[in-house]
This record gives sequence, structure tokens and C-alpha cells, in this order.
Amino acid sequence: MNPVFTRRTLMLGAGISALLPLSACGSNSGAKDAAQGLASALTNLDVNGQRFVDTLASDAQASLQNIVRNMAGASVEVTAGDVAKGDNKDARTVPLHWAWTVDSSQQKWEYDTTATLNKIEDAWQTVWEQTLVHSDLTHTSGLQLVTDAPTRGEILGAHDSKIVALRPVVRVGLDKTQLSDEEQQSKSARALAELVDVDADAYENTVKNAGDQQFVEAIVLREEAFKELDRAKLDAIDGVHTAEDSLPLAPSAGFAPDILGSVGDASEEDVKNSDGTISAGQQVGRGGLQGRFQDQLGGTYGYAVNIVNLETDGSPGYKLSTPQEVKAVDGKPMTITLDADLQQKAVDLLASQTSPSAIVALRVSTGEIITAANGEASEGFSTALLAQYAPGSTFKVPTSLALLRKNFTPESTVNCSESVTVDGQTFKNASTYPADALGEQPLSVAVAQSCNTAFINERDTVSQEDLQNAAKSLGVEMSIDLGIDAFMGTVPATDSEVTHAASLIGQGDVLVSPLAMAVVAASAAKGEIVKPVLVKDAGLEEAKPAGDSVTADEAKQLQKLMRGVVEDGGLKPLQELSPNVAYGKTGTAEYGNDNPPKTHSWVIAVHQDIAMALVVEDGDFGSITGAPIALEYLKAASA
Repeated sequence: MNPVFTRRTLMLGAGISALLPLSACGSNSGAKDAAQGLASALTNLDVNGQRFVDTLASDAQASLQNIVRNMAGASVEVTAGDVAKGDNKDARTVPLHWAWTVDSSQQKWEYDTTATLNKIEDAWQTVWEQTLVHSDLTHTSGLQLVTDAPTRGEILGAHDSKIVALRPVVRVGLDKTQLSDEEQQSKSARALAELVDVDADAYENTVKNAGDQQFVEAIVLREEAFKELDRAKLDAIDGVHTAEDSLPLAPSAGFAPDILGSVGDASEEDVKNSDGTISAGQQVGRGGLQGRFQDQLGGTYGYAVNIVNLETDGSPGYKLSTPQEVKAVDGKPMTITLDADLQQKAVDLLASQTSPSAIVALRVSTGEIITAANGEASEGFSTALLAQYAPGSTFKVPTSLALLRKNFTPESTVNCSESVTVDGQTFKNASTYPADALGEQPLSVAVAQSCNTAFINERDTVSQEDLQNAAKSLGVEMSIDLGIDAFMGTVPATDSEVTHAASLIGQGDVLVSPLAMAVVAASAAKGEIVKPVLVKDAGLEEAKPAGDSVTADEAKQLQKLMRGVVEDGGLKPLQELSPNVAYGKTGTAEYGNDNPPKTHSWVIAVHQDIAMALVVEDGDFGSITGAPIALEYLKAASA
């Protein structure tokens, strides 16, 4: 039976139709699908699967590729809006929203264009026009992305000296366009690798896999290092190419690399892990302060999108307009406490050491670290801040504090016997210990001459917990954030009888860094725990001591004991300092299984407002290896 329509139902139906959005009408649903398909294709920058009015899809794709060929480093997301009627029933228009994301920038480039759809043979097809991509484009123009690199923030030191600043470098490598075949490439790669001391196999492989038109970098050298190369050998290598550049660098290669870190071109891993904030070719900080404070020092990259006239090969010609520009934001400088001259002096003083070594010095009054230098034999490891060594007799300062807290004074008598046996383990003094300082002696003599047995003989007076608490009172085991990692030592609260005896003279399970012992010396000088500082105004968490602080009265007695080491003990050379007010302690810590065992050579010393610690991993007695170095450093610091 045919349905019966009344006037009321016809009118109601017309009303419902009028209320429906155009995109829901049956005649328009195909246009909506076509618009969404177009937006998806444009997002992928691939319209080969689309249908166009009077234009082959391949021609539209070629036009699109020409427009965006100079937008490397950016991606786009295109979304279609609501479809609207055009000039006739078989025409529709759809707004397209373009949102470009540029690598290394958080600021997108967004704008709108309009696409026209025509219904031809029951299929909606797009009218291809350059203005579909951007309203200002013509058939002879395209888009060009230009990045704007920020200037990296400098790292300043004491007295606002420039520690890390742009310094000249030379990039050395091979230009593959000048190498005719693989045999020549291989020969040149290996010759250059040998000359500049890089892995020959790895560099040869890199050259082999690089593009035929590519410059393949082998190494970046400081200007002074490049000048030391054998130029005759360099020039004799086929295809060699050099390029002058500048990089943020410290004054010298050995100047605190563990603290400062480095700056280099972003790796694939850097780009992958950056959440879009870093792109290939950008410079990033790695390790040390450069890595920790990358956001502050690195600044923010900017960019500009230009509409340019395109040359016949698609390369950008002259600029027509700049519809989008985001200015780069330069990195902010940071100030650290290192004194550039004293840091370099320390590096020079340690240059002759054949085992890892370090000097750490800080200002007693402020805790500012003015030197944290490592010897070349440390091979980049931060011996100054991270080494974990037995402190030897320098630890007799915390042990003396523990005795003072048991009502000892510098004049109290202790027994400096020739030897002492603890649970079958025999301890002796150094072979050079003076015979006239044996027997019943004041504590001051035991410290000045560094009598091991005198302290071990007090093992029942000072418990392991007492020793740990005394060390904590001088800054050991403090929780700190210098901006980089640091080790502040560890003293076990309990130990075996033998190990406790060894701990009293800085052996056993006691471990410290040179930084920790510099803090011990500084705290003994100030009469309160000195909190080390490396980075100024960085908002880092304040240091938290692990225990109650040494008191002013205790510190005065420690200073008296340590002064005796300069007047009568292993630090007599420090009497040369002006004024003659230095005090400190030497130390020699045995380690390893050799016979005789190897020894760490230690010195801690204070002169006026400077407290320092020095260690040489494989040294002689602290008085022999360490004292002369300490003297020269403190002379420079006092100048």
C-alpha cells in the first residue's frame, strides 16, 4: 500500500530538513568524506590518492612537493571544517586549518585556507590551487623554513671571568666530492684518522656510508691544537677539507671538563628524547653543568617561514614575504665559583702526576669552590668530586675531634707505642716516624708527627659511632646538590674491632673524596660546617649536614693541633707562606694487595680564607708528594 501524506506531515518533514546541518544532508555527506580525505592527504603531504578537477593527482603532488620542499624540519597537521554550499548545487567549499610544527620550537604556525570541491560524475573532486596551501602562494612561489639559532649562554667564573665562551675551532674531515672511488676514500679516511688520532676503522666506515656529496667530519679541534698538526701530512691527504667555526669552550681542554661538560651537535638519540625541542644539527649540552642546565644555557631556537620565488630547480629564490616569524631567545649566562687562574694553576701543578690526582679548594667564609681540578691521568674522571679513597692520616682531624669530645685537649697524654695489635692485626707507624716522639706524648705531638698507634690505642675511648658523628660534624656525609654529582664520604656507624682501629687512622671502611676533605679542613677553620657552593643563584636545594656541627671552641683546638703539623710535622714547607699562619694535615693511605702496598698521598691545609685538599692516587708520603704541590697552590691563592 502506498503511504498517505497529509499537508501537516509534509510541512513537518520540511521543517526537520531545514534544521539539519548541511554536512548531514545526504547530498553533502560525500563532500564531507572527500574533505576529510583531502585533509588527511595534505597532513601526509601526499595527495596521489586524491581526485582533482582538471588536474592529474601526480601533477598536484608535484606542485605540493615544490611548495614544501624547503620546509625540511617541519611537519603539518591539516584539519577540515564544516562543508558549505558553493555557487551551485554541485560545488562546495571547506575551510582547512593548517598547523605546522617546527622542530625545536614550541610555537606552531597556524592559519586557514579554503578548498573548493566540485561534484563530477557523482564524485567530489578538489580544485587544485596553490592557495589551497597558503593564500599568498602563486604557481611560481613556495614556502621556506629558516631556523634562528640562539646564542648559547656563557659560563662565568669568579670575578666575572669568562670560563665557557665562544672560542675558535677547526672542523677537519673529508670532502667526498673530491674522492673518486672507494679505494681512494678508504685510503684518505685511514690516513686522516691516524693523523688526528681517531678510530681509523670507525671513521673509514663512516666515510663509506656517507653520501657522495657529503663532507664527513673526523674531528673538531681547538684552533691551537689544529696549528700543531703536521700540515704537510694533512695537505697530502686527498679530499681533506677544513672549516673554521666557533664553539662554547673552556680556556683549555683540561679545564674542569667533568664540571663543565661539553657542547656538541645533537645526536639521533638527543633528537628522539627531546619531545620535539631539539632537531638535527642543533647544539646541546652533554654532561656536567652544560647538560644539567641545558634549558637555561641553550636558549630557545626561533624560526621564520618565508614565501619565496622558486627557481626552476625548486630552490628558494628571492623572498616575497614572511607570514610567520618566531625570534630566538638567547641562552642565559650562569655564574659559578671557580677561579679561572687558580683552576688552571692546579691543572698545571698536577700535570706531572702519572696516576689520578686532584686539588679541591674553597673559601672558608663562603663555601665557594674556587678550584676542583683533576690531573691528566684521571682521564676525564672527576677525581676531585667523585673519587672514593681512604683518607689516611688526614682523617686524624675528625678522630681528634672525637677525642676532644671525650674531654681530651691538645696537651692530653696519649701512648704512641711502636706497634699495637688488635685482634691479631698489628699496626705500626710509618717507617720514617721519629723515635724521640714515641712513648707517652701530648696529643699535639701525636697529630704533628702522625702517630698511628696513639690513636688506635684510644679505640676503646672513641667508638665507631663517636668517630662517625665527629666526621659528620666536619661535613662528611653531607647531602649536597652542586649542580653536578659529588661524593661527600661515608663512615660506617659500626665495624669490627680491627676495622674500627683502622678507621681511627683513615683506613678500614672510611671513604672520602677530595671535596669532602676540603670541607673537613674548612669546617675546622670556620668553627661550623661549611656548605660547598659551585653554582650561584641556581635555585638548588641547600646542603643538609648529616650531623651536629663542630663548635667554635672545638675548632680552635683542632686548629692548634693542625698548626703543629706545619711547625713540627710534614707540612713544614707551608711556613714559607706569608703570613706564616697555615695549618693542616698530611696523610698516606695504603691500598691494594701489592707488597709493599701502594699508597694514596694526601694533604689538607688552610691558609687564611682558603681551605684545600690534595690527593695523588699512587704517591709517596703526603709530606713528600703532596706538601710541595700544596705550597705552590697556596702561594698562588695568596698572591
